[in-house]
Order: sequence, then C-alpha cells, then structure tokens
Amino acid sequence: MIEGLFRKTIETGAQVANMGLDATRMKERVEHAVDDRVTAARRAAKRGRYAAEDLLDEATHCIKRNPMGAVATSFWAGFGLGALAVWLSSRDHKA
Repeated sequence: MIEGLFRKTIETGAQVANMGLDATRMKERVEHAVDDRVTAARRAAKRGRYAAEDLLDEATHCIKRNPMGAVATSFWAGFGLGALAVWLSSRDHKA
C-alpha cells in the first residue's frame, strides 16, 4: 500500500518535472519566434526607407532632366484636383 503510494508520488513528480521542461522549451520557442519577427520587421522597415529614398532620388533626377515637363505636370495635377474639389463642394448633397 505505502509502496504503491510512494510509486505514484514519484511518477507524479516526474510528470510535473516533464511539464516544467516542456513549458521551458515552449517559452524558448516563443522567444525565438518573437525575435525572428522583430528582426524581419526591422529589415522590412529598412528596405522601405531605402525604397522611399530611391524614389525621391529618381523624382529629383527626372525633375532636373525635364523641368518644364515637371512644372506642366504639377500645374495640371493641381488644376485637376482644384476642379475636383470645386465640383464636389458644389454638388447638391440632398440624396
């Protein structure tokens, strides 16, 4: 009787120890996954910043190469947006 109780106590202790090891392993996996995602996010942000800088450099180059075309494009874009704003503000909103 006492021997069976002692054996069950040892088995239960072993199960608890295994659960503790499993929890430690799971914690390490989660920490590694979070670290990997943080690293990936930093890399993506850096690539995005480089892409934005490249786009700005390309736009600057195009403007310097063809300044009159840039002025004309800016004028017509502003004119179009202004016309759209006037049209939207003058519409009858009584739907």
